[in-house]
Amino acid sequence: MNNTRGIAIECLVRILDRGDRADRVLDEVFASGELSSADRGFVHELVYGVLRRFFSLEADASRFIRNKPALWTRMALLAGTYQLRHMRVPVHAAVHETVESVKRSPVVRDGGMVNAILRRVADAEPPTRLKPHQRCELPKWLYAKWRDAFGAEVVQTIAAHCLHAPALSIALSGDTDREAWIAEADKRGIEAQPGRLSPRCVLLESGIDVVSLPGFAEGRCLVMDQAAQLAALALGEERGHVLDLCAAPGGKTALLASRVEHVTAVEFSASRFPRLRQNLSRLRVGNVSLLQADAASLPMPDQIVDGVLLDAPCSASGVLRRHPDAKFLHAEADLERHTVHQSAMLHEALRVLRPGGRVVYTVCSIHPDENEGVVMPLLESGAVTPDILGDALQPFAAGEGMARLFPDEAHDGFFIACLRKA
Repeated sequence: MNNTRGIAIECLVRILDRGDRADRVLDEVFASGELSSADRGFVHELVYGVLRRFFSLEADASRFIRNKPALWTRMALLAGTYQLRHMRVPVHAAVHETVESVKRSPVVRDGGMVNAILRRVADAEPPTRLKPHQRCELPKWLYAKWRDAFGAEVVQTIAAHCLHAPALSIALSGDTDREAWIAEADKRGIEAQPGRLSPRCVLLESGIDVVSLPGFAEGRCLVMDQAAQLAALALGEERGHVLDLCAAPGGKTALLASRVEHVTAVEFSASRFPRLRQNLSRLRVGNVSLLQADAASLPMPDQIVDGVLLDAPCSASGVLRRHPDAKFLHAEADLERHTVHQSAMLHEALRVLRPGGRVVYTVCSIHPDENEGVVMPLLESGAVTPDILGDALQPFAAGEGMARLFPDEAHDGFFIACLRKA
C-alpha cells in the first residue's frame, strides 16, 4: 500500500522535533529512489504545505481535540487537514489514507481518534476567528516583532507572499546574453522572463529541472534568488583582492569573480566546502582561491584586501516563502546569538580590509536586530561610513547606505548594507 502520507508525516516530525531542515530531510528520503515522481511531488507538497499553513491548520483541527496528542498524531492531523482544505484530494481518500498511515506508525492506537477528528474537520467550515499571528501563519513572537517594527499591514503583505512557492530564480554568467538565453529556453518550451532587479536574473516556473536548462552543464547559469544577486553586485567592480565570507554554495562568489580581479572564497563548514568547490568548478570560475576558515577569526594579516562581501549566517526570516521551516528552526532567543556572531564577523572583515575599502554586509533576514542592530554601532563609532546604494537598491533604502527588501512574488527578503572603512 502506498504510504506517501506516512512518509510526509515522518518528515514533519523530524523537522519539528529534531530541528532538521526540510530540504535536507526530503533529499534524504528521495535519494532512495523508491518513490515515483508523482509520489515525490505529493510528499513535497504535503510537507511544505503544512509548514506554510501550520498555524491555521492547527487552529482548524484543535477545535475537536480534547487532550494534547503525541507529536506524530498531531502532524497526522495537520497533514489530513491540509489535504482537506488545500489539496484536490477526495475527502474519503484524505481521511482513510491518513488514518492508515497512523495505523502503521508508533502511535497506532490513535487511529480511531484521528479518523473521528478529520471527519469533523471535513464536515465543518474553516475557522474564521483566527488570531493575527495564526492568520499570518507566523509564530506569535515573530508576528509581534515584525508588527512592532514594520506595522500590521506590512506583516500581512509579507505573510501573503510566504504562502506560495516562489518562482525559480537563476543568475546568468557574466558573458551570457540574457535575451538570447531566454530565446533559447523558449525554444525548449521553458517559459522564462527577465528579473526586474538584477540584470543577470531570469525567473522560471517552480519545479523545473535545473539540469535541463540551457547551458547549465557549461556553467552559464546557476540557481540564485535575485535579492541575493543584488547583494553580490552591490560590492561593485572593486580592483585587487576581494573576500567572499561564508561563501558556500558559491553563487555570490561566481558573480563577484566576473567583476573583480581575484576572489578568496572563505567557508567554515567542512560539509559545505565540497559543494562550494564543485559549484565553482561547474561554473568554470578561474580567478578564485578557496579557504576553509572561520570568518570571525581569519588567518590573514591586517589591511590586506580591497573589498569584502559578508553574507552572514542568520535566522533566515527573509526566506520563509522558500524555506517555511525556518520559522520553526529559529526562536526569539536565537537572535542575540546570531547578532553577536554577525558583529564578530563584520569586525573581522574590517580588520583585514584596507582603509577606504568597501564592505557589503548582508543577511537573508529582515529582523532589525540582525540588520541595523549590527551595522549602527559601527557607524556610530566612526569605524565605517555609509556608502552609496546602487540604483537597484534605492527603492528599498532603509537608512543611509542600507536597504531592506521585504519578500514578494519576485524575490526573497534581504538586508544589504554598503559601507566604507574609515
